[in-house]
Amino acid sequence: MKILKNLLVGVFAVTIGLSISHFSEVFAAPPSVGIASTYSVLSSTYTNTAVGTTLNGDMGYTTGPAFIPTINGATHIGDGVYNQAGTDQGSSLSALSLQGCTFSFAAGAIDLSSDTTHGPIGVYTPGVYCSVGAMNIGGPITFNGSGAYLFRSLGALTSTVGSSISILGGASECDIFWTPTQAATLAANTVFKGSIIAPAGITIGANTTWIGRALAFGGTVTTDANTITVPTCTLAAPTLRVIKIVINNNGGTKTVNDFPLFVNGVAVISGAITSFPASVTPYAVTEPTNAQYTQTFSGDCNVSGNVTLSSGNIKTCTITNDDIPVSSPGGGGGGVMGGGNGVSFPTITPTATPTPSATPIATPIPIVSSPTPITSPSPTATPFSSPSPTPLVPSVVTPDPTPTPSPTPVPQFPNAGIPPQEDNTFWNSTLFASLLFLFFTFGMVTFMKRTPLVL
Repeated sequence: MKILKNLLVGVFAVTIGLSISHFSEVFAAPPSVGIASTYSVLSSTYTNTAVGTTLNGDMGYTTGPAFIPTINGATHIGDGVYNQAGTDQGSSLSALSLQGCTFSFAAGAIDLSSDTTHGPIGVYTPGVYCSVGAMNIGGPITFNGSGAYLFRSLGALTSTVGSSISILGGASECDIFWTPTQAATLAANTVFKGSIIAPAGITIGANTTWIGRALAFGGTVTTDANTITVPTCTLAAPTLRVIKIVINNNGGTKTVNDFPLFVNGVAVISGAITSFPASVTPYAVTEPTNAQYTQTFSGDCNVSGNVTLSSGNIKTCTITNDDIPVSSPGGGGGGVMGGGNGVSFPTITPTATPTPSATPIATPIPIVSSPTPITSPSPTATPFSSPSPTPLVPSVVTPDPTPTPSPTPVPQFPNAGIPPQEDNTFWNSTLFASLLFLFFTFGMVTFMKRTPLVL
């Protein structure tokens, strides 16, 4: 019992340690939003209800506003760049949804400015804060400390008039994310920080100032004499993880180590994250070819193994190699099937029993006397002439068909309930249960002999 107890305690300690190290790694930096990082407003429909709105960043939409805001950036109207930004927004939202909660609020709507269950009132440190209800910023709140902040709500995100967010201690607008399931609505005169990703839509009240991004690709963004400024962020160098998968389902024996991996000629290790300089020229992921395996690229690489890396990108490329089946050579007899690395694997083929050739049996043709009666006497004057002899004509007798010899019986394995005649279900079950019981009994006896009883 003491041994079992110590083992369980050790496993629990290791699990806790791994969990802590995992969280410290996950929340060190938020995921990249790709080229959506330059957009102050990204939406399918953009509505600006009044003059006086200024966007310090790019703007993208398919249906534009009646009042064109002041744009200090590029405008993309349903073009390829706009669509890619929408894709990057979706990828970022998916990555954020995988982050584990470091703190979960009680069920129901929560006011972030007055809650004390998470810590000091109105003060938040880096982490993932989750709510099954709506989130409201009812007054001033402060983000204190360097790291990533994520506020995930299964409801709406709102603010009250005049509420504000401030940062200190190394916190940055670049690292603050809000991901409500329902629409986000910021009241008038709000001072807001961070990026909202809400495909359900974002509405901003009059005179609200915002350092961050309004990302609602697929939804509607509505502004009203607001100022939205994209934060200036130092993006990390892009990283690429190359993953190798080897499938041996046709006799192959190659392993991951048999396929060296390269990115632009630089050797990389399968599963390792490697940083590369950002480049508009795609990187090429390669490996030596093997004629006995197929090669397939997936993930962020295209079908040729090329991938583009921009600042802040975190991408993964997977290469799958599957061994090709090789047919055994013809000609009868035992053949071999080639393995994935050239090693032959014998295939046991039973030798065909030759069919004996039929021995022809000579059937004598019998000579049978014809039943023809004695012919009439010759028309000569001799009254008592001898009758002419009738020639003997052989009759044709059809020979009996040659019997087909029975094939030589091939020895078979007895039907003992085990391969290859494995159709005795009851015997299989009985044999397996007996062996299992014997191994268990032997193990228990050995354990009792070696382990003293400790009460």
